Amino acid sequence: MSTVSRTEHKKHPITMTWEQLLLSVGGSILFALGVNLFIVPSGTYNGGVLGISQLLYVLVQNVAPALAFGSFTSVVYYLLNIPLFILAYREFGLNFFFRTVLCVTVETVGLALIPIPAELLVEDSILTNVVIGGLVAGCGSGLIFRARSSAGGLDIIGMVMAKKYKSLSVGRLSLCVNAVIYSICALSLNVSVAIYSIIYSAVSSMVVDRLHAQNICTEMLIFTKKDPEKIVSFITQDLVRSATYWEGISGYQKDESYVIFTVVSKYEVPRLEAFLKHYDAHAFASKRHGVGIDGNFNKRL
Repeated sequence: MSTVSRTEHKKHPITMTWEQLLLSVGGSILFALGVNLFIVPSGTYNGGVLGISQLLYVLVQNVAPALAFGSFTSVVYYLLNIPLFILAYREFGLNFFFRTVLCVTVETVGLALIPIPAELLVEDSILTNVVIGGLVAGCGSGLIFRARSSAGGLDIIGMVMAKKYKSLSVGRLSLCVNAVIYSICALSLNVSVAIYSIIYSAVSSMVVDRLHAQNICTEMLIFTKKDPEKIVSFITQDLVRSATYWEGISGYQKDESYVIFTVVSKYEVPRLEAFLKHYDAHAFASKRHGVGIDGNFNKRL
């Protein structure tokens, strides 16, 4: 399948629709709301880079309380993301770099400015607060991904490693790092804190999976009696994917037909279906989501 080189990535200008901008900013604010209003008051810890920032805040609070100012966690969160911004630009180009900086900046400002309640919003129920926080924060992260943006952190490291090592993925890397974070919570803080943090992470991840479709690979078989070159041209030029086609015989009418095979992300499927509906309303398409891919396939956020 087609890939885009690092140099080609950097040549691409910053492109972002108003819908993607609103989803990115809105998702970042939702994430900050979920964390500050529900997760922090319940004493629960986030995963990834934000979770590391929270643990550093606890460490500084115990070792040098004078340095543990109110916005410490959000400031450290942003500082830890700066080298990842550079990595995002080097590996994925200016467009991805801009989207990542935008989302992380909005998240950081939200985490710093959104007031943290002194008491649980849902009284006497840590579990309820954790679940609601996971739903809100997960919805925010899912909207960010749906806008083809990134919240930085482990997403960038995971994508880079997934490109170099086929056995690794963003999910596996996050699972390993979060396991370390929650183990530290269990050993140094409280086992119940770790358990609630795991519940929050599970709920958040479930919501993200419901909204995020970019990295779900979809295999498509398209059957058409029209010129297959135009469909292949749309796939290769507009979706920047590869496709293969061959001649066939229609089983019903016994006339000439064409079969086109391609693999795209689930996010790209609606665009391809819309083109097929416009170009050949009688075309038949079969799709299968979540297929395994080996070899030269461009994983995109």
